[in-house]
Amino acid sequence: MEIALGLFALAYSATVLFALAGALRKRLPPRRAALTAFAISAALHAATLFAAPADQRALFLAFWAIPHMLILPILLWMASRTRG
Repeated sequence: MEIALGLFALAYSATVLFALAGALRKRLPPRRAALTAFAISAALHAATLFAAPADQRALFLAFWAIPHMLILPILLWMASRTRG
């Protein structure tokens, strides 16, 4: 079950980051849009840690931080391939 939840977290993070970066690309250069999307998503997800029970904060952190860190290099690579 943990593997399924991890894959869901990875897919969710990828969807959020790529959609947000795509929306931001209309106003920002691709690399800056990717970094801004990462920063916005990380800030909002980090804010949810305050609502999490103290004993489960590490688990909550792992479920958004690890997928975000796995997706960020791909997002930056895609941005570097895009002209603009």
